[in-house]
Amino acid sequence: MNERISVHLATKDRHSELALTLESLRKQSYTDWDLIILDDASGTPMLQAYFIQALINRIKLEGHKVKLLRNDFSQGVCAARNKCIDEDDFGNKYTFRCDDDVLLEDDYLELLLSVINDWGYDAASGVIPLLAHPEWKRSTKLKLINEHVLDKEGNLISNKDECGFCYVDWQIVPTHQFRTHCLYKSEINKKVRYPDNLTFTGFREEGFFSMSMILEGYKIGVNTGAVAYHLSCPSGGVRVQQYQQNVALDDETFRKWLKKKFEENGNFLEKYNKKVMKK
Repeated sequence: MNERISVHLATKDRHSELALTLESLRKQSYTDWDLIILDDASGTPMLQAYFIQALINRIKLEGHKVKLLRNDFSQGVCAARNKCIDEDDFGNKYTFRCDDDVLLEDDYLELLLSVINDWGYDAASGVIPLLAHPEWKRSTKLKLINEHVLDKEGNLISNKDECGFCYVDWQIVPTHQFRTHCLYKSEINKKVRYPDNLTFTGFREEGFFSMSMILEGYKIGVNTGAVAYHLSCPSGGVRVQQYQQNVALDDETFRKWLKKKFEENGNFLEKYNKKVMKK
């Protein structure tokens, strides 16, 4: 029997997109997974959509455990992801965090598992072109994906996080930061959590989680053959007021946090590069 994966899926006011995401999960070549869905206080509760009910019932019949959660009031993306972690009692070896507006290619989970099992990483991400622009696939080739650059005082001066547009043919590439749809060893949940000081928008949540992984000694890799298409952008569309202001606030919070970690640990990204990226 294959090792099982806990899929953590936070959703809010996006039932049609959620249905497409669930369908792409059902079609995965790797079938040993269970599902936690957290509805972060959607205006219309998720299970009032009959097509969502039908999909969830089908998923159960296909042998997957399903746990459904709902917040009475919206708590934001970071709190939603932490709650999925806290409520996961499946005991599965791996965790897969997923948004509710993505189409996973059929071999996505299988390819991410290969990064961990065959290449020795602790976490694995794919690449994420926008569904509206599939012609961008493999249009840009960079040596590294999602590389952060700090100056000698620890200030973030570069954040190459456009993973959907950074391809290095079909191979495994080390990274500083996973993108949204990431598979990782569930043991990491005991040491790393999402920050509680971001806005509801939760911009840079991936950066916080990824950097915390690195500080704990974990390695993150990307399989550039694993593709998950975003249905819309930015990050599924603007669903909160003052989106741009929140993004700016969260980015500043992330930069200050990185500088603090630099002061506490020295240039930990440079150390990571030498250990993992062989630079």
